[in-house]
Amino acid sequence: MIRPDVDDVLAVVIETIEREIAPTVDDEHAASLCRTVAQLLRSTRARVAHEGEALSEDNRQLRSVLAGLRDAVPAPVAPRIDAVLADEAAGYRPVTDLQREAVALRRALVEAMTSLASETDDSAHQQAIRGYLHDELERQRPWLVDAYTGPRR
Repeated sequence: MIRPDVDDVLAVVIETIEREIAPTVDDEHAASLCRTVAQLLRSTRARVAHEGEALSEDNRQLRSVLAGLRDAVPAPVAPRIDAVLADEAAGYRPVTDLQREAVALRRALVEAMTSLASETDDSAHQQAIRGYLHDELERQRPWLVDAYTGPRR
């Protein structure tokens, strides 16, 4: 195991910026940039800690939603869904692979959503899509919302 790990390094950089550098900066714009950089690093720290697990769960749920939409979409959209569902890999997946898979899954979801746009909002398909989107945002909360804990710009 490599020590210090990414979280340790980011924590030290954030603390150095906030406790050593920012207090010595007299220029208002530069001080604001110090706060921005520290916050971006906080967000990165949260993302590194949570993104792999969140993407893995997100992709799993989206595969399930797309499988449920497969028979309802028009014939031209079905092959896109078939392709992304067939491209599932097992075992450990690096974040970059999960991100690439997520892009393909989301493209298929957009096509499915567009093709099903005429359905009523309370249809089972629309509810499944909304449920997935809600869960996706909840999984991203740690780095999109919760990470913003330090001084504001």
